[in-house]
Amino acid sequence: MQYEKELFSLYRDKTGSKPVKAERLGGGYYADVYRMYSEVGACSDVVKVYKNKGMMAQECTSLAVLRAHALFPMPRVLWTQTAEEGCPFDAMAMEYLAGANGGGVRYFSKHRREQLAEQVVDNLLAWHNTVNPSGFGALHAKAFSPAWQIYYFERAQNILHAAEEMHQNGQCPNDVLQTMHTAVARFDTVFSQPIRQASLIHGDYNMWNVLVDKKACAVTAVIDPCNCMWADSEMDLYQLNNANGKHLGLLEMYAKKRPLSENFGAKCAFYELFTEIEHYYHSGHPMDKRRVQTQADALKKYL
Repeated sequence: MQYEKELFSLYRDKTGSKPVKAERLGGGYYADVYRMYSEVGACSDVVKVYKNKGMMAQECTSLAVLRAHALFPMPRVLWTQTAEEGCPFDAMAMEYLAGANGGGVRYFSKHRREQLAEQVVDNLLAWHNTVNPSGFGALHAKAFSPAWQIYYFERAQNILHAAEEMHQNGQCPNDVLQTMHTAVARFDTVFSQPIRQASLIHGDYNMWNVLVDKKACAVTAVIDPCNCMWADSEMDLYQLNNANGKHLGLLEMYAKKRPLSENFGAKCAFYELFTEIEHYYHSGHPMDKRRVQTQADALKKYL
C-alpha cells in the first residue's frame, strides 16, 4: 500500500502499539480503510486514510450526529491526524465493528429478506424522522435555508458547472451534460411538491455500508456516511436500489412505511445523476461514462 511506512509510524505514535500488518477492508472515492494488526493479533480499531482534504472532518461530524439517532452501532472516532500535522494524509481511527459487508448478502427465503430489509429501513426512518426545525443545509451550518428547493437549486447549479468543466476536459459525455442542463432548467417542475421537513440523511445509505451477521440475518452496524445533511429525506432513497437493495426490496419496504411523494421518480433520478457527477468531480476518480449515461437516460424520461 502507498504510505505504509507512514501509516505504521503514525499508528505507533498514537497508540504505543507496534503494527506489523495493515489489512485493507475496503475503500471508495474518498478513502481506504485498514484493520491494524500487532504482534499479538488483530487490533480493536481500524484506520481510515483519506484521499481528499476536508473529508475527515465532515465524516467525524456526520458520525457523531447520525450515531445519536441510529438504531444500530456506528463507529466511534478514537483519534485523528491531519496532513497539516506532519503526515502525508488525513487519517482517522475508529473502533472496529464486526459484520460482513451487507452488499453481498443473498437469501432465498422471502421471510429472511423482509426481516433484514425491515431492520435496514427502520434505521433509515429513525434518521429521516429526526428533523432540524431551523431548516435545510449542512449539519452545523451557521444559517439554514427555509426551503429545500432554494438550498438544493444552488447546489445543483454548482454541480452543473462542475459537469461543464469535466466536459471540457473530455470526462463528461455531451448527452449527459445536455440532460443536466435541461434538468436544471426544469428544476421547478421536478421539485414542484413542497418538502416540509429538513430530515437527517446519511447520504450514502446502501447495503455496501451496512454490516450484517449473515447467519442471524441481522444488521450489526452502519458505516461510511457521505453528504450527510439536513435535507429532503428522499435524497437518500435512490441508494436503496444499489448493491443488493433490489433483491432485498428495500425501496418497497420503505414505501410501505412512509409513502413516497407524487414526483418521487423524477426527484430520485435527478438526485442520482447529480450526486454521482458531484462525487466524480470532488474525488477526481475516473468517470464511469456508461454508468452516468444510464442515469442520464433515466432522468431524461421525466424531463
